[in-house]
Amino acid sequence: MAEDSLAILPRNMGQQAVAGQKKKAAPRKFIPAQKGALITDNPLEEECPYTFSDSPAYLRQKKAEDEAKRAVELEGKEETRGFLRSVEELAHKQRWDEAFQVLEKRTAVPSGLFLVTRALLRWKFCHYSSALHDAEEALKNYGSSTKAGPLAAALASFARLCLGSEVQDKGSCSKDLRPLLDAWEQAEHAALTRHALGQGLFKPRKEERLQEPGCPVDGMQAEDGTYSAGGGIRLGYVLLKNQKDLNAPVVLHFHGSGETAADYLRPQLAEKYRDLPVHLFVADYRGYGWSGGEPSLATFLKDAEPLAEKLPELFVQHGLSWPYPGGLILSGRSIGAQVAVHLAVLFPTLFRALVLDSAVATSATGDRLGEARLAVLNQWHKELENANLEVLQPLDADLWRLGTLDKMRAFNGQLLLLHGLADDLVPYEGSESLHAATPSKQKELVLVKDASHNNIGHHAEYWHALRRFALKVQLDSTLPSVGPALEHLCAVCAQKAASKCGRCQKVWYCSRSHQAEHWKTHKASCSGTVEPKVVKEADASLVTLVLAEISSSKSLTNLTRTLATVLTQEHVAGVYISWHADTADLAREVEAQLAQTRGKSSKTVMWLESRVKKSDFEHLKAAAALLAGASQAWVSVVRPGQIWNPRFSSLVMPTLRRASADSRVTAVRCTRCVRPVEDGICSTQEEVEKALVAGTCKISEAPEEVDSLLVHAKTLQVFLDTTPLPALQHPFCAYRYVQKMCNAFGKKVMDAALPEGEWMRFESKALAMEAEEQEESGDNLLRGQELVKNSSQRFGDTSEPTEELPSRLSDADEAAEMIGGIRTSITRRLILRAGETLEAKELRELSMDVVTDAVEAAGLDQVIGIQSWARQTALELAQAAADKLDVKLREK
Repeated sequence: MAEDSLAILPRNMGQQAVAGQKKKAAPRKFIPAQKGALITDNPLEEECPYTFSDSPAYLRQKKAEDEAKRAVELEGKEETRGFLRSVEELAHKQRWDEAFQVLEKRTAVPSGLFLVTRALLRWKFCHYSSALHDAEEALKNYGSSTKAGPLAAALASFARLCLGSEVQDKGSCSKDLRPLLDAWEQAEHAALTRHALGQGLFKPRKEERLQEPGCPVDGMQAEDGTYSAGGGIRLGYVLLKNQKDLNAPVVLHFHGSGETAADYLRPQLAEKYRDLPVHLFVADYRGYGWSGGEPSLATFLKDAEPLAEKLPELFVQHGLSWPYPGGLILSGRSIGAQVAVHLAVLFPTLFRALVLDSAVATSATGDRLGEARLAVLNQWHKELENANLEVLQPLDADLWRLGTLDKMRAFNGQLLLLHGLADDLVPYEGSESLHAATPSKQKELVLVKDASHNNIGHHAEYWHALRRFALKVQLDSTLPSVGPALEHLCAVCAQKAASKCGRCQKVWYCSRSHQAEHWKTHKASCSGTVEPKVVKEADASLVTLVLAEISSSKSLTNLTRTLATVLTQEHVAGVYISWHADTADLAREVEAQLAQTRGKSSKTVMWLESRVKKSDFEHLKAAAALLAGASQAWVSVVRPGQIWNPRFSSLVMPTLRRASADSRVTAVRCTRCVRPVEDGICSTQEEVEKALVAGTCKISEAPEEVDSLLVHAKTLQVFLDTTPLPALQHPFCAYRYVQKMCNAFGKKVMDAALPEGEWMRFESKALAMEAEEQEESGDNLLRGQELVKNSSQRFGDTSEPTEELPSRLSDADEAAEMIGGIRTSITRRLILRAGETLEAKELRELSMDVVTDAVEAAGLDQVIGIQSWARQTALELAQAAADKLDVKLREK
């Protein structure tokens, strides 16, 4: 019968009474899928005593019994006892090194007591990872042994506590040892929480996550994420992927107590790591960045272990291959060095090399001789005696909470230590001690002259050493290149997977049923290629168009200041200026200043002088005429009075390159600017930075304006060619410009990927043009006065004649303001249709939509007679705007 058959066995099967066995209450039926399980009225009732020889429950019990029997046989074999007697004889003579060599050469199947003995000796000789592995293997394979099981569980717990890790299995310890072990763990936790080193050591700072992947610097793509550290706490990280060398090593870095992972998104740092070259993975502690919880000495080491275990999963999630061919470098700065050393000890085969920067060598060691620990060791002595291993009791002297120097004695790989000789916060002697403690022969200590704790990264010697070390690690073929084998997990249930999707080769499943269940979700992302997604880029250049109306010496000063900030930009290809001066003297002065500026600049600087006053877009059309043939140029419009961030062009160039590769992108949006909190002005970039620190200015997201969009040269030329001259001369042309760029069908605007806290430009005041012309303001007032004058006659026939009229019908200024709002709304709509032909009916509908909304907003929709006035007024305003904006009308 098949194991998953649903056939019902005969009712009388398995119902015979058994001596000494309590009879089941109201048995129902057998389920063959479980081969012997019995469903009764009470689901908590004891299991059925009748089983089949192929029952899963029976087979599990049989396997456990066989393993226990095998453990007893191995422990009783003369060969095993002979090895242990040899170790015992050497131990009595305190010749532990020879005893260690005896056990290391053992090749036969190890027993539980053998593994415990070897684990203790490995611990004594600072092979902490292999000692922990032996103890946990003994617990796994011989946990049912009355001698080896409790000893293995106790030693595995001791090892975890001493390493600063999380104790995983105390359940297999003896009943006498279990509560003592809990007390020791609690005492260690309390000591770490109150330790003097932890008081004020951590300086957590919250940061905002990235809205989407970005490029803090050309060639480095920034992504972020979180991982679970247990207890419902999720910790954040930042990943900078180096596009310069896709197979570069990955540096897993733990930062100092005053930093966050987001700090490494700054262009200055990202550029340095790009040029090493390496990929950079920076992890945060609790309470830092977007991580949950509060930082503590009791948790900051053990929180890193889940990260190391999840690295294969995180690599695949972010498009990096696993096993990773370039290898992993473990790195830690200041207090982060302790985390790096901790992982290097627990995962010795995962990382190719270790870098310690300004390392804190002193560790919070806990209570080494506390009463809780002594009580545990006394019980440990008794259990060693019961297992005839009392000769190993002297080895418990090495079971304490290990500090960083202790752990360094277990590291035998590539090592680079960096420290500043002028570091008065963390003395460089600590790095010298760490260098001396490690047995590795591939170690290097670099002491940077005149470098302190917080400015060591400003010294070229620091980066030269890192670059040399990264290249050496990448080229050393003798080092592990891929880390441990990856155990794939099912995408549905997260259990161990047995097969993967045959099409994309990326997603794994434990069974065919789970693969079929997941197909609806996986179908959209499944593809036949395993190549990582590469962001497309193309050539791009940044060109600046300066539009200036010079009416005074102050205007000229603003123009000169703005040009100074633009010409210092690294990636600006050219500056084109269209200007007009009110007087001949000002014109000569402007020409002299521009000639002087062009002589000093290495960039292309060209200008056009207008003999008459022009609107902004007339200036823009004149300057854009100079861009003939600039197919890859992106145009930024600048007005006098603005100050650019010195990093403006560097920050937007990565986005411009991606935009150039996407034919759908018409513009790049860059709305982040600095504006004064109150009336004020800054003359230089340095003054802007000081004002931000002082709080007199703040960074904000400005509304979309002409100067907030970087537009492709071809797109700009199309806009200027399709906009009639009357619309270009109108103050509302800026509205048309923004709408056309941002709302073109099938096109899109790409947001510039900017690091948090970066500002792009300073504006001393709003540079928008006035919303109305003077003659239109006069017309609004006349219409308002007429409305008030005729209100009693036109609207007097109301249901309640004594009711007071609304203020807009009795106050000419308020009536003029309402009419001005209607005129503005109609003009905004019609300027989008400038140069087009509209039907008269369409114009009437457009105007009535606007005026109806305005009347309802003013609370006049219930006034009798207002609708006829509204229709007449709206049509007159719409026809006037259409004539002015070259909107042609035709009757149907």
